Amino acid sequence: MWLRDMHLGREWASPFPFTPSPARGARQVAGMSNREPKPRVVRDLVLRVRCTEEERVTWLRKARAQESSLSEYTRHLLSGEPMQRRARPPEVDPVLLATVGRAGNNLNQIARAINTDRKAGRAIDLIAVRTLLMTLDRQLTEIVAEHSR
Repeated sequence: MWLRDMHLGREWASPFPFTPSPARGARQVAGMSNREPKPRVVRDLVLRVRCTEEERVTWLRKARAQESSLSEYTRHLLSGEPMQRRARPPEVDPVLLATVGRAGNNLNQIARAINTDRKAGRAIDLIAVRTLLMTLDRQLTEIVAEHSR
């Protein structure tokens, strides 16, 4: 039986229940940092340059060699500032991504059920919720460990 077929306080037998382990504490997602994001620069002015087709192809080739757009490459050359390199996202196993996505969907179903029951004034079985969350956490840990080998 899947979570979408259940409600809080009733039967809870899901392939993906979850709870953060109190012993482990909060885990930081890989690649995420605690820094404040930089304010986004809005570039709404357009600079046009006349060139030949050969010059355009050469400039595009050089920009692609730097893994950047022509705008970024030109901005780098004209400003003299170091080029900002974007980190490439890591290659991810599609099976792992799908499995983690299903677990995330189940977590959203748990949250939706809790919020619906709370708004309706129904009692929430916190032990059942904790059991679900612990099971989901354990299953996610196993999945990540299996794909980390």
